[in-house]
Parts: sequence; structure tokens; C-alpha cells
Amino acid sequence: MTLRLNVKGLNDLIASTEAGGGDATLLRRELEALEPENKHQPRRNSRFREEEETAIDRLNREVGDFFDGGVTDEIFNKLCELDGNHNMKELQEMCQKAGISSSGQKKKLAAKLVSKGIL
Repeated sequence: MTLRLNVKGLNDLIASTEAGGGDATLLRRELEALEPENKHQPRRNSRFREEEETAIDRLNREVGDFFDGGVTDEIFNKLCELDGNHNMKELQEMCQKAGISSSGQKKKLAAKLVSKGIL
């Protein structure tokens, strides 16, 4: 015989088994297998919250491969200046004039221009 339970039903069965003095170890293992992986991650209000990624770390992850030493403070400042002073269309036009691919997000276009020494 097959018994089909959702997570709530399994929790109820575990509670009733333990309330009756039974061992629910196997049922708890089944419950762990049903729970999504992200449920075990800390909650946002948890005091064990992970540190947020800095802007330089994020840029290193996204466009750091354009630069030999990654995104330094100097490069970061240039990228911020480009982002603040130019819109997407302007950056695309600048890339096209320089013979660089104009595909990608705004920060990628800015990184391409800075890495080629154009700006």
C-alpha cells in the first residue's frame, strides 16, 4: 500500500507518531528530502545573515575579466563616471566608433571602453 502525503500531512503524521510515543526518525528523513534546499538558508532577519556584496566585488564578478588585475578603485571610478555621464545609446555608439562590439549591458559596454583605453 502506498501512502501519499504533502509536507503538512507528513508533519502531522510525525507529530501524532511522537505524541503516541513512537519513533519518527524515518519520517523526519523523508521530510528533509521533501523540503527545498533554499529553506535551509538563513532568513533575511537572521543575525547570521551573509555579508552583502560590494559594488567593486559585483563589478569584478560581472566584468572583471576585461582587466588584468580585475576592477581596481581607479577603474571603478571610471566605470561610475561613464555610467553617470552617458546613456546606453551613447555607450553603444562609442563602442561602434571604436570598433568594439556594442552588445551587452551598460556596465559591460563601459568596461569594454575602459579596458581598451578609449575612456
